[in-house]
Amino acid sequence: MKKNLFLVVVLIVGFISSAFLEEDDLAKYIIKYKSEWGKSCLQCIESKGTYRVYFKNTYSDKLDIKIGVQEKDKKWRTFQRLNFVPKDTIVAYACKGTGKYMIWAKASDDSSTELPKDAEINLQYGK
Repeated sequence: MKKNLFLVVVLIVGFISSAFLEEDDLAKYIIKYKSEWGKSCLQCIESKGTYRVYFKNTYSDKLDIKIGVQEKDKKWRTFQRLNFVPKDTIVAYACKGTGKYMIWAKASDDSSTELPKDAEINLQYGK
């Protein structure tokens, strides 16, 4: 009985997870290829603690992406690029970074899916 219940739970969790994979699946094509600590940044007051991370679109089509880079105060500095073409790159940064980043992506022609809003990101992940 316990084995059957466990199997049912595993199948349900797997089904629910696969339903959400489609939305997040395209983020795997945004590849981090470099990161740097302590480099000067025109948007930051001082270079000590800055974290820059570089990404490339390895997908075969345009994507709309949002990247969040976490600051020491746990808030996420976000960067959005619409129509991010294949092989193009983007740099994201935090002035006093933790080294953590997150990526959201969707097909540029997908009007049924929205990228998360900054307030949603900070509410859900700013802990």
